[in-house]
Amino acid sequence: MFRLPNELTISQVENLQAELLKQLQQGSDLCLDMSDVTRADTACIQLLCALQKALQLGDHSITWEGSSDALINTCQSLGVANYLALNGN
Repeated sequence: MFRLPNELTISQVENLQAELLKQLQQGSDLCLDMSDVTRADTACIQLLCALQKALQLGDHSITWEGSSDALINTCQSLGVANYLALNGN
């Protein structure tokens, strides 16, 4: 399980991408803990969508732990909550 930082913003996207690439190399579903996320912007949501796409190419996906209104609301407003399987969390 990988714990997401409390701020998923453009200033974090480079470091987050490096960490998620390490997780992606495991070749299995990736569990992300969103419990600490208090802020999310479009840049990080794009990164999460790219991660989901890469995982799906290998018949895997993101699974989620915890809850974050900030992350869920941002994904819903951008229309990607279903794609990221965030509805119902």
